[in-house]
Amino acid sequence: MRRSLLLPIALVFLAMSCGQPAPLDEQTAIDLIRRNAIDDEPIYAEVPQRVWWGPGYPKDDYDDRALATLRNLERAGLLTVSYTKDKDGRETYRGKVTEKGFAILGTVPSARGKAFRGKICVKKIDRIANFIRHPSDPLVGSAEIIWHYTKPTPLYELFTTKIDKPLDRPYRSVASIRNEKGLWRVELAIRKTEVVSEKVPAAAASEPAASSTETTAAQPPR
Repeated sequence: MRRSLLLPIALVFLAMSCGQPAPLDEQTAIDLIRRNAIDDEPIYAEVPQRVWWGPGYPKDDYDDRALATLRNLERAGLLTVSYTKDKDGRETYRGKVTEKGFAILGTVPSARGKAFRGKICVKKIDRIANFIRHPSDPLVGSAEIIWHYTKPTPLYELFTTKIDKPLDRPYRSVASIRNEKGLWRVELAIRKTEVVSEKVPAAAASEPAASSTETTAAQPPR
């Protein structure tokens, strides 16, 4: 099974055989990273279940995008959206999941209250490159992970609240690797930066989204 991105923020510890470890080399670094990479890591977007503004709380750009997302999900039959306006001028839009949407949308807490969350695409690893071993410590090194977003779901275009999730654009992460008391320790030193000098291989281009009428089991958020 081909593995794909990315190492979690939490540190990962890998046991090694007893005795003095061999100096870290490129192949070992690649193996350690791939052993902890997530195969087609699901990527989610979210939208508040309740969008509101009023006196003292003017509507901002995110409110516009959130309301557009609620309306998109409503047109897809995944939500119903109600509207109320209080005497003080506060306007509130509230989404309620439908039977169809229940199988696709999850719920999570957010900075703006409870939110709907849905899978919009996955992360796919392209390659691991530019291994560098520490000049004075043979058990310390780093390598770059080149990856991209791909395989959009029908929700990809509906969630206008998604941020910085363009398809088929290469990104770079940097994994640092070191050995501590016989254990290999791998962590992300740089989580995500854009790569502007290369393109995603044609063979890795995004697959068409599945039918918007297809229902899939809800997955835990990531």
